[in-house]
Amino acid sequence: MNMIRVLVWEGQHDFAKRLERCLSQHADAEVIRYDDEVDHPSSTEAMDVDIVFISTTALRRYEKNHLAWKRIEGVPVIWVGSGEQSIYATTPLSERVVLPAYFNCASLSAVLKHTLHTVTQGATDRPLPGDDAIPLTELPMAKDGDFVYQSPCMHRLVGNARLYGALSVNVLIRGASGTGKEYVARLVADSHPEYRSGPFVPVNCAAIPDALFESLFFGHVRGAFTGAVRDHPGFLREANNGTLYLDEIGDLPFYQQVKLLRALEDGVIHPVGSNETMRINFRLVTATNRPLINMIREGTFRLDLYHRISVVELYIPTLQERGGDEKWLLFTHAFRLALEKFSGDDIAFPELPSWLKDWVYTSQFPGNVRELFNRAARLAAFYLGHGVLEQTECMHLLRAGEIDCETTGACAPPDFSTRAEERSQVLDALEKNQWRRLETAEALGWSRKTLWLKMKKYGLSE
Repeated sequence: MNMIRVLVWEGQHDFAKRLERCLSQHADAEVIRYDDEVDHPSSTEAMDVDIVFISTTALRRYEKNHLAWKRIEGVPVIWVGSGEQSIYATTPLSERVVLPAYFNCASLSAVLKHTLHTVTQGATDRPLPGDDAIPLTELPMAKDGDFVYQSPCMHRLVGNARLYGALSVNVLIRGASGTGKEYVARLVADSHPEYRSGPFVPVNCAAIPDALFESLFFGHVRGAFTGAVRDHPGFLREANNGTLYLDEIGDLPFYQQVKLLRALEDGVIHPVGSNETMRINFRLVTATNRPLINMIREGTFRLDLYHRISVVELYIPTLQERGGDEKWLLFTHAFRLALEKFSGDDIAFPELPSWLKDWVYTSQFPGNVRELFNRAARLAAFYLGHGVLEQTECMHLLRAGEIDCETTGACAPPDFSTRAEERSQVLDALEKNQWRRLETAEALGWSRKTLWLKMKKYGLSE
């Protein structure tokens, strides 16, 4: 690596010292700190740096850092922390490089080398933070099997999945339930030149019985325990030379995380009842809808395992984040698929009424794509049975099982089962809405006063 000058904006993520320590392994890296514009002389000249590391919390106050941002136009950026911040979302696909807030030197090295190799210093037309998103009309509709998308955030996601899928790095996929995490995992797996020809082994970590964890993951030999009538290779061996996809990784019990981490680090497993060890080689992709960073703080998820699984993070937007146009696009697609499936033959696609389009645009679909497809299938079944789409009966059908909403239009608050879970949900909502209390309260279905009391209760107030 030639001499590089690295600019660091730390923000609220405490990573600058760790970054300097990791880069110190390269004698040819110079780190420049730029944490607050007011501490530096005003200038309009471009900064002489090769790469920038920016915390996703560093530029929340765009009006304060406008000049500083202008001074690094054209420089490759690596974002550190959660990929949900609006400033991060405005960067184009070529620069959507994310490093977890709790990165280690290995993950830093992989992402840094890839970024310096693929992104040139002058090749960018990055919009400024706060600029409008890319107009939907400028992006093509994409279709891959039953997966349809058109919004800018989904084009960026799919592009990143293919980009990082081609690298031999572990990928963590974050997203709410029903957003399509397994599809993205398969997209990542199919993008690798070597592992795509091997097996894809999906595992639901939330459904692993405690007593069978070692047997299911590492395998067992015949006679190892009562009921072991034949050898079982285990998930890790089944994924050899392919991809192991661990869904709901956040639901894996703490003591099982230790056992999994050891196998991932050593690349060796010891089947239950066997005296032999076996070496394994696979691509690891994990997914979760839980806030792992908060779980680490609470001591329910191992930091070292997080380092291992999250060299690259991909965030799947919710339907609300994808926008009304995309919801309608998906609904019509799902309606057509359901008609074809239920009828068993070709059937003329009816003209969908305007009231239905209005309902799709304004509905929140907390279950995301899974819920939207369910509603479309209900409507298709009704149409095949009655031959018409009558508004009153169809609306009753569409709203059956819908989450009740208050008259203000805000959905009822989540059902928090524990104090720790409630704190995590509040913190997630605050970060997602950039700590703007009004937007956060609306997202949670609370009043501003209720949100403020919760923030004080959990030590989240300023």
